Amino acid sequence: MHGTWKEAGEYFERMEKIGLRPNRATFLSVLNACSHGGLFDGGLRFFDKMVNKHGVSPDIEHYGCLVDMLGMTGRLEEAENMALEIPNEIIMEMETGYGGDYVLMYNNFAGAGRFEDAERLRRLTNERNAFKLPGNSFV
Repeated sequence: MHGTWKEAGEYFERMEKIGLRPNRATFLSVLNACSHGGLFDGGLRFFDKMVNKHGVSPDIEHYGCLVDMLGMTGRLEEAENMALEIPNEIIMEMETGYGGDYVLMYNNFAGAGRFEDAERLRRLTNERNAFKLPGNSFV
């Protein structure tokens, strides 16, 4: 988020070299860094490594980072296609009380033209009383 995407990738590589095994949060951090740096190809390599080398199953936030990376690099059609390919089981595994996941998926559905799915998700959000805490900054 703070323009240190290159360092995030380097730290990840160093972490692997010394034998630390990355988890979901580690991959989410590095994918987020790639997203903010507009590095889709690098992010895709980390995503592939996450799934194929480390056996970590992606969740909605990981997919969201990939869609965001594509959008940030102007590859909107690919972003739409990726959003449409997110497995439904992944969508339904979202934390039921955390609204941030719902907001992310709602935006993905709406951005991909899947308005019926977006509205169904909005109703589900309300039924589950999910909420998103507003962000704040110390700057």
